[in-house]
Amino acid sequence: MRRQVVDDNVHHERWLVSYADFITLLFAFFVVMYSISQVSETKYRVLSNTLTKTFNKKDAQLTLDPIQMGEPALKNNINLIDLEAMALKNSDGEAEGEGGADDEGELPEQFHKITENIEEVFGELLDTKMIHLQGNEEWLSVEMKSSLLFETGDARLTVPSMEILASLAGLFKDSSNPIRVEGFTDNVPISNEFFESNWELSAARAAAVVRLFAEEGIDPARMAAVGYGEHQPVADNDSPAGREKNRRVVLMISKTAQLRPVLPELAGDSDFKAPEPEPEPVPAVPDDPLQGVQTIKLEGGGLLFTRDTEPAEQP
Repeated sequence: MRRQVVDDNVHHERWLVSYADFITLLFAFFVVMYSISQVSETKYRVLSNTLTKTFNKKDAQLTLDPIQMGEPALKNNINLIDLEAMALKNSDGEAEGEGGADDEGELPEQFHKITENIEEVFGELLDTKMIHLQGNEEWLSVEMKSSLLFETGDARLTVPSMEILASLAGLFKDSSNPIRVEGFTDNVPISNEFFESNWELSAARAAAVVRLFAEEGIDPARMAAVGYGEHQPVADNDSPAGREKNRRVVLMISKTAQLRPVLPELAGDSDFKAPEPEPEPVPAVPDDPLQGVQTIKLEGGGLLFTRDTEPAEQP
């Protein structure tokens, strides 16, 4: 019996399927790599600091509770600072139109814009008094509690505070208003390996905020860091609540474009002349011992020296 040969219909190009799958996966891999390469510098710094504190700092007390920042607060048509000014005015019973009191509550347009943006982004922190706004026609004050930014006795920004300050920097970046960052502490003495007094601690905290703002793109020439220590309290340091109020960082935003005032020369400085030096005294000439002495020739060739006005009789 003759053996029947059966043809095996095998597709010899099946490798193309696997090759196509491989190319597709490779394309997806490069797309993912490209997408994660576009990392925000602020988020990368937050991740880096988190990992550093986790693996290098012993007994670190870190929290996993995030700070809510995404939900915008409901806004009133009247500015928050104007509302506070109106409330204070009503509580004091001041009448309108007396000595320009109404003008004190008015904010420049640039301050209105900054305040509205802060209310939108940090509505919850404003409600909890962690951030407090004050202002007039010359200055806008953004006060933040130190516990929102730093750990006790430390001048290093916490991980959540970097996100908050980065958001604030985004609001200030497009304006040209000078920003003076002021640090304040309570009256509890501090002395550790980093800070010898509250002066150094308050100045270091203000400098940390200025440094982060500069990294976020704010012109360093617009900013200054000032430390007041414990010497400008806003509450009584005898209670924990008062000390908490005194521990703060304040952003003072100026309406003018000058960080420091340009002072004119004092009157009379240009006409000031240095006093002329006194002439050196002329040394006195010693008296001539022969002054007034007359010389008289005597008979016989001699000489007579005398001070007498009348000639003496010759002997």
